[in-house]
This record gives sequence, structure tokens and C-alpha cells, in this order.
Amino acid sequence: MAPSLRSVRNALLIVGLLLLPLLLLRSAMQDPRELSGFDRAVRRIGGPLEAGVSYSARTVGSFFERWLLQARLQDENTSLLAENRELRLRMRALMRVEDENREFRRALQLRERVPEDLLAAAVIGVEHSPFFRALKLQIDRGQAYVATDMAVIADTGVVGRVEKTSDSHSDIVLLTDPRSKLAVEVARTRAPGIVVGAGEDLLSAQIIPSDDPVVVGDMIQTSGADKLFPRGHPVGQVVKVEQLVGDQQRIDVVPAVRFDRLSMVWVVLSGAPAPDPDAELRPAPVAARGLQPIH
Repeated sequence: MAPSLRSVRNALLIVGLLLLPLLLLRSAMQDPRELSGFDRAVRRIGGPLEAGVSYSARTVGSFFERWLLQARLQDENTSLLAENRELRLRMRALMRVEDENREFRRALQLRERVPEDLLAAAVIGVEHSPFFRALKLQIDRGQAYVATDMAVIADTGVVGRVEKTSDSHSDIVLLTDPRSKLAVEVARTRAPGIVVGAGEDLLSAQIIPSDDPVVVGDMIQTSGADKLFPRGHPVGQVVKVEQLVGDQQRIDVVPAVRFDRLSMVWVVLSGAPAPDPDAELRPAPVAARGLQPIH
């Protein structure tokens, strides 16, 4: 059976492709000054071909190198993203710890600043509604520690009072509750008054007239006249003033405390002891004679 034209053509092409590198190698090994016409023709033809093959090899090699580098970078990027997520989680945890430490420091400073007998309590529940950010608070102190109507304060201001207690917790009615009333005074002028809860983040107060009227921006604080809250504790800031008949004024006050952000409060267990007027007149105690403690 005679070979087909296609088979002969393929055979010649294979032989040519095999002979071409041998011819190029032969011409490259000879001295350039002793090249024959055939060798010079091979060099002239093979030079561009060799350059094209070299360029193709470099391109393919560069492609595979970039592909391997990209795969390696993708793996490193995935690892860095995972590490970044873990670091962000740790940073959030540290920020929470820092906020808690800051709040605890403020609470301890309040304990040193207020002479009344205080009991620390953690907020374990906040009652919300569609119209109020916070209706009530629930603390982790029960009837073994606190009693109804005890005052509750925070480092930023007045919170409210104990409404009811149980074995494990107590409910706190907030200062903004319409049932809440508190004896207050203007911090700047000491003018006394009564503040009443007026709903979401608002208090309403009537101030007894004084020579210096209340203005927007004045700070309202507890006066201590109700024997319930310690005197001088912040209640809120005046945002609106309305002149009534005579010299009386009705004012709107924004509470100093964000009730929905509280995590720790203080329950006022008892008032500060009355100052002893004879303390400075009383003579110092005489040192005991006999055995003395070793320092």
C-alpha cells in the first residue's frame, strides 16, 4: 500500500524540524571567519528563529513564574486576612476591657467622692419600648442588700430609685419616669426646685424664684433636701426655659445619664453622718502608757 501524500509531508516536516537544530548547532560551533556560504545562510535564517524561540521560552517561563508568585501571594493574602480578623477581634475585646476599666475607675472615684454609704451593683437588664430607649433597669442586688425607695446613682449622675426587690435582683424606676420626683437646685445659683420625670430623655422642673434666673445650659443637681439622694450629684442640663406667672420658671432638663448604656450603678444605703460641731474643740486622746506596738 503506497503512502499517502499527507504522511510523506508529515515525515518531511519532522525530519526538517530535527535537522534544523543540528544545523544551527553545527554553524554555531564553527569559527565565524571560516563559515561556508551554506553555514552563513543557516545562521541568517536561524538567527531570527532562535531569537523567537528564546523569546517564547522567556515568555512562557515568565508566565509560569508569575502564576506561581500569584498563587503564593494569594495564599499569603488569605493567611494575612485570617490574622487580621483575629487581631480585630482581639482589639474589640481589649477595647471592651478598656471601657470596663474606665467605668470601674470612675465608679471608684465616685465612691471616694460621695460620703454616703454606697453599694455597687451591676446592671443585668434594661427594659425598652418602641418609644423609650430605657424604661427600667434591673440590678443584681436583691432584698438581702437593698430596700424599696433607695436612691440609685452613677458616676455621671442620678439614675433613679429602687422600685421593688426580690431574692436575686431589684427593679429601678428611672429619673425620667413620670412617677419620679426629686429635690434639686441650680448648681450656679443654688435656687431650689422640684424635678419630675417627663418621658423619654426629658425632665421637667419648677424652680423657686431667685435674683438670678435660670438660663439654658445651667446644670441641675441634687439638693439633698429629700434626704434620699446625696447633695451635689448631677441631674441634667437645662435645654429650655419657660417663664411662669410671677418669678417662677418651668424648665426642661436633659438627664446627665444615658440609662441604656449603664453597666454599673451605686445604691445609696444610708446618708452621710452629720458633722460633729465639737470635733475641733475635743482634746486629742492621751497616748496610753505601758506596752507600745512595735512599728
